[in-house]
Amino acid sequence: MIVTANLVELIDAYAEVAGLSPHSVGRYSGGSGDFYGRLQSGRDVTTRRAARVVQWLSDHWPDGAEWPADIPRPPPVPPADRAA
Repeated sequence: MIVTANLVELIDAYAEVAGLSPHSVGRYSGGSGDFYGRLQSGRDVTTRRAARVVQWLSDHWPDGAEWPADIPRPPPVPPADRAA
């Protein structure tokens, strides 16, 4: 089960390896400019949104970068199979 702390950890890790700010990664993955800030302030997200964010991160995870070992990673969806 993905919890808010897992989302923050994943977004922080992605931001570091991709050279982006966590707020940008939160916007791209969460669909909202204040998504990361809301997570940091302790606000929760729906299970559906958390799953969507984790899938986005898995799909876009930089090649060669390690996914945090303590968080289950869903298999990446090939770009041709992703919803528009």
